[in-house]
Amino acid sequence: MTPTNDPRAALAQLVVRLRAAPPAARTRIVGELLPFLASPRVPLTVRSAAAGRALDALPDTQRAVQRVVRALTGRVSPSRGLARLRHLQRLTERSDALDAIIARRERKVKMSCPRCDARLSRPEMAKHLWHEHGLMLVKSKTRSRTRAVEAIRREHAVTGEPNLIDRAGALDGERAVRILTAETATEDETVPLRTAARERGAGLCPTCLADVVPQVPPPPPALAMANGRLAGDGFVARGGRVSPARARATLAAGTALIAFSLLMPVRFALIVSLIAYVLTRVFLGTKTTPADRAVDAGWRKLAWKLVDRRDSARLLTRLCLTSVGLGDPFERASALSAVIARARGNATERQLLATALALQIDDGGRLGRDRATGIAELLAPVFRGDQPADFAEFVLAVYLRVPRDPAERGRLRVLILLAAFRAELTARDVLDLCDVAPHVATAVQISPNYIAMMYGVWVNRTKRPWERVGYARTMFDAVVASPATAGKLLTHEPGLLLMGETDPGAEAELGPILISLGGVAVGGVLTSDPEADVYLESNGRVLVFGRYSLRVSGRLSETYPEELQEWLRFRDEVLMSYPTEFLESDTPHTSRLLAPFVTPCRACGTKCLPVVGAVSYPWQNS
Repeated sequence: MTPTNDPRAALAQLVVRLRAAPPAARTRIVGELLPFLASPRVPLTVRSAAAGRALDALPDTQRAVQRVVRALTGRVSPSRGLARLRHLQRLTERSDALDAIIARRERKVKMSCPRCDARLSRPEMAKHLWHEHGLMLVKSKTRSRTRAVEAIRREHAVTGEPNLIDRAGALDGERAVRILTAETATEDETVPLRTAARERGAGLCPTCLADVVPQVPPPPPALAMANGRLAGDGFVARGGRVSPARARATLAAGTALIAFSLLMPVRFALIVSLIAYVLTRVFLGTKTTPADRAVDAGWRKLAWKLVDRRDSARLLTRLCLTSVGLGDPFERASALSAVIARARGNATERQLLATALALQIDDGGRLGRDRATGIAELLAPVFRGDQPADFAEFVLAVYLRVPRDPAERGRLRVLILLAAFRAELTARDVLDLCDVAPHVATAVQISPNYIAMMYGVWVNRTKRPWERVGYARTMFDAVVASPATAGKLLTHEPGLLLMGETDPGAEAELGPILISLGGVAVGGVLTSDPEADVYLESNGRVLVFGRYSLRVSGRLSETYPEELQEWLRFRDEVLMSYPTEFLESDTPHTSRLLAPFVTPCRACGTKCLPVVGAVSYPWQNS
């Protein structure tokens, strides 16, 4: 086909002439172009582009535009012709006449509803589909609201245009806006949302930033208590009235004064009455408080009455919470055992069981037993998989209800990690649990690096790489074998990992060498720099340890500074490598620990692990 016979070439020549022609000649050239716009031998895309050039060149009048429209749509059905005109509308910068023609044709052309028998014009069909069937009309095709929003999301991911967020909001409301925002928001941009969620006790969904309330219920509130009276859930218990110690002592003193004034001089009777007053205050004065008496009454009058009632689990849980640190452990021992037996036989009363067992351990601690070991033993079944992970959260909520001795808290931290690592959990598993269980995090976590370093010590407990520097006991061994000493050391150095034994003379002067998360400590001072200066002065009676100078009464061994330097290097080269080794690995999460905490988002259905005041973690194992 030669160029003269090729309609596309002829059409291209006319378009070029149309561009360069003066306004007076354009109408004539468009007239020559019209046959080509109607020719099926020319591809439709080429004809549409040429029609757009023609409309841009012609005056924007109904008569001029109508000629181009007829040529382009003369041989097709009304619906296909309307589609061609809409395409032409997008190729022109502006044509009011073309807009009017399209509007008239849209009113005339009827469309059939794919869901019912309705036949309506395009504008009316768009309304009908939206209101009656929840569908959108996009390019003569129906699309559900979900698919439409999904298409906008994909486009927004590519282009990032902010007006797409407005379009999504118009289609699907706040939910769609939240989803698009979550995909692009930075950590700083979510600060206001995270702060507001923390005030509501919720986390944020990772997909749509809606509130996600933790699945594990918090402990119920303690029972109301005032003036020896305990009340809650419609039940009341009153403690017995006990005469104040001063009233008892005054009565005893008055009786002694009257009795002995008949037998001896008044001044001697006064002395005897004073002695009676003091002795009564010391030996007969009550040592219980109204709160203690109220708690004892609750166990005596309520516990036995409620232990066999099926609907009393919440009230018994509240009674156990209220009793932590109060009342007589001996008096409630049998009732508490009955409550524990009841809860063991009912799988739905796991919170009551955890609370009652934790109270039993706390009572034992008040009577001299090791409370930290008892709590750690309650948590061990959780790590082994014999109890769900929320059981640990319930137990520690009771333990942390009252202030605890720092030495006990330090030992408990190590004992919990010991129980977890014995159950073959990793450092990442423990940190995952801390992320979703706030009471576990409070009891265990100093920092992720500390847990990773403790895990590294546990993994290398057989190889004991630290023995190339010197003999040292791990804190896992120390809290079991020497609980009192370990507790004191953990009070001053919560991140303690190893206790290095050294020359007896130096240890008598400066104590053991303590290798911890923060550095190496000796004599109460801490240094973390592996290149720190360590040497002796004043004939071995002054130890320079980094920026500290420690004076001792006797002479220190000449090898002591070298030993300290070796511990500094070991901590920096070996212990500090454990976080990278154990926290940045690709090992899978232990899903059985986290499963009880998984919560679906009510807005979008995404399953996640809620973290109060933060963007929650998506649940990958679902």
